[in-house]
Amino acid sequence: MEEQKNKTIKEELNESFTNEYIYNAGLLIHSQAEKFYEEYKLEGKVYFNDDIFAGCLVDILIDIARLKYFHDIDLVNYIKLISYTASWIIKRKPFQLFENAGEEYIYINEKFALSLLLQAVGLLDSNIMIIEGNENELKKNISAIYYHLKYRNTNPQTLELLLVGIENGKLCHDEVLT
Repeated sequence: MEEQKNKTIKEELNESFTNEYIYNAGLLIHSQAEKFYEEYKLEGKVYFNDDIFAGCLVDILIDIARLKYFHDIDLVNYIKLISYTASWIIKRKPFQLFENAGEEYIYINEKFALSLLLQAVGLLDSNIMIIEGNENELKKNISAIYYHLKYRNTNPQTLELLLVGIENGKLCHDEVLT
């Protein structure tokens, strides 16, 4: 019986990605985390743990590598990348609270994941036009997504389905307007 060689994480990543891709993926997510940190004025309340993030990045890339292998594809789309990223952010929680940060920061990782998901489908674009009178409905729907991220199953597949649904809804909406 032939012994199967177990691959190390580094070997598995190097088979699927160049060092440049790994670096750029980490840089993309990290820069979005920094922007989120600044926009929400988290200094003194929350810190971003780079060690946890490094583990999170490995988890994201391993999942993407396995996805590429399973589907025999070279690249995954942006929505898949963000779905896996948001899922692992929620699981690993790279944003950590300082003592006495306050209750409002307990779900900061879920809020960051929400910002990644909304950004992926253009809902954080400053040029987005919301139909007059729909502002409250949009806020309610975003609150429902946030609730889901906090209390429900947040595997990458459900998050991807959410994003695909939003994209399809935008297409339907575009058809009505034209």
